[in-house]
Amino acid sequence: MPKTPRITTITLDWGDTLAANFGMPYLVTQRRAFDQLAADLRTAGCEVPSTFTQTAMADLSVDWKRSIDPIANPEHKEFDFAAMLSNWVKAVDGMDVETHRLSRIIARCMARLTDTVIPYGDTLSALSMLKARGYRLGILSHTPWPGDACREWFVRHGLASYLDFYSLSSDVGWIKPHPRHFQHALDQAGVPAEQILHVGDHPMRDIQGARACGFRTCLRVTENMHSQDALSACQPDAEILHLRELADIIERL
Repeated sequence: MPKTPRITTITLDWGDTLAANFGMPYLVTQRRAFDQLAADLRTAGCEVPSTFTQTAMADLSVDWKRSIDPIANPEHKEFDFAAMLSNWVKAVDGMDVETHRLSRIIARCMARLTDTVIPYGDTLSALSMLKARGYRLGILSHTPWPGDACREWFVRHGLASYLDFYSLSSDVGWIKPHPRHFQHALDQAGVPAEQILHVGDHPMRDIQGARACGFRTCLRVTENMHSQDALSACQPDAEILHLRELADIIERL
């Protein structure tokens, strides 16, 4: 009987796996971030309409809801938030801001948006332990925020030094469970799929999507986020309640 390949690499979902996501104050955070963006642009000499935040919120809501709806978006394509943000800024009257200053203004907005999600208390220690045991670690996550802003979030929260690669839907253009997202992660990992354990909370995007691409799978168990029928049907190789359980789970697998 062939021996099961040893797991050498772990890919991790971001929201609701490494950081609190469900139920976080997204709308309030977005409103504050766009209000601050408008204020910073005015300070830089731009004529920003009073409807700036309202327009941004409405545009983002439409594209976000469409992207996560499997009926409206059966191909699981990611929308281009970076282009959307650029269009909002370009539409401002009197736009003649020095490039470096404009970059700082946008980076401030993105930092506020990405800090909607907060790392779980055991995230840093779990990643540190896994890294110390020799595993390669990567982020494999559905997020419309621009890749640079996402990677900066991991730097701000002291997690980046434990990560070897990132596969973000905003960089790839496709959302889990689309095979292109998992293939992008495979390309970054540089190992066969059967040597990778993917850890995530979503029964379809994370578990079924990863298994279809040959990954081993671990469900981060949550409640009141996904239907119990979907959770029961996804059949991961393992389940965890806390990230600190991962090391022992991997040894058993």
